[in-house]
Amino acid sequence: MARMFPTSDPSLPPYKSLIIQGDYHPSAPIHMCLSVPTGAKALLLSSARQALIRSLQEYNDEWLLSNSGTGNTCRSSSEVDIFYPPTPNHLVVLLSAFRTHEASDPVPLDSKATLDSVPSLLVLHELSAYFLPMNENKPYVLFALAVTPMRFALFDSQLDKLKLPVLRTPTVPVFDGEESGDETPRPESVAFVAHKYFEWVGTFDRSDTNSLSDGSEVRRCTLTLHKQGSDIRSDIVWRWSEVPERAHSRCEGLAIAFSW
Repeated sequence: MARMFPTSDPSLPPYKSLIIQGDYHPSAPIHMCLSVPTGAKALLLSSARQALIRSLQEYNDEWLLSNSGTGNTCRSSSEVDIFYPPTPNHLVVLLSAFRTHEASDPVPLDSKATLDSVPSLLVLHELSAYFLPMNENKPYVLFALAVTPMRFALFDSQLDKLKLPVLRTPTVPVFDGEESGDETPRPESVAFVAHKYFEWVGTFDRSDTNSLSDGSEVRRCTLTLHKQGSDIRSDIVWRWSEVPERAHSRCEGLAIAFSW
C-alpha cells in the first residue's frame, strides 16, 4: 500500500492523483517512492537536488538512517529513479522525452530518458520553487500529463504562496471584431486551480511543538486527506508526533522517529 511513513500503517487510500501541501516531513516523497509494489518502478522529479538533499540531512529520518544502503531496501531503492530538471522548460522536455526501451514509436530514444519499464508512480517535488520568488523574466509554462495507468503525486510545500497569471475565458467572441477590455492576465492563486486536477488533497500541519529539557522539540503533526467532491465530514485525519532520538550510530545529532 502507498504510504508516506516507514511503516505500512497508516497507508494512503487508493488514489490516481494526489497533491500534498503544507509543511510535510522531507522524507515523505522518499517513503512514497519506496512503497511501490515489488517489481514496480517509481519516478521522482525534483526542482532542486541540493535543496532535497539538504532537507533530508537536516531532518534525519531515523528509519532512513537505519535502513538506507542495507539489504532491506536495496531492491526497492533500485526501482526508484530520480531526476533534477533545473528549469520548468527542462521539466517539460524531460516529461516529453521519457520512453521505455520497448517503445514501438518511431521516435529517437535518449539514453538518459529511457526507462526499463513504465513507472507505476510519478512524483513531482516542489514545482513552486521554479517560480518563487517571483521574477518577471521567468517563463510561465503550462504542461499537462498524458493519461496513463500510473499514479501521480505532487509534493509542494509552497503551493499556497504561488500566484501565476491565469487567463480567463473571454466573455466576447474573439472573432466578432471587438477587443476585450481587459486582456492583462492577473496573478491568481495556483492552489485553488491545481486542486481541481487532483483526486485527493492532503494538507500537513506540523506547527505544534513542545520543547524538551535537552533543548530539542517534539512536533505534534496532523495530516488531513480530502477527496475532491466529497463532504469534509468524510475527511481522513492522521495524528502523530515526531520525536528526536539520539542513539544512532550513523548520526552524531538527533534522528527523528514517528510516534503514533
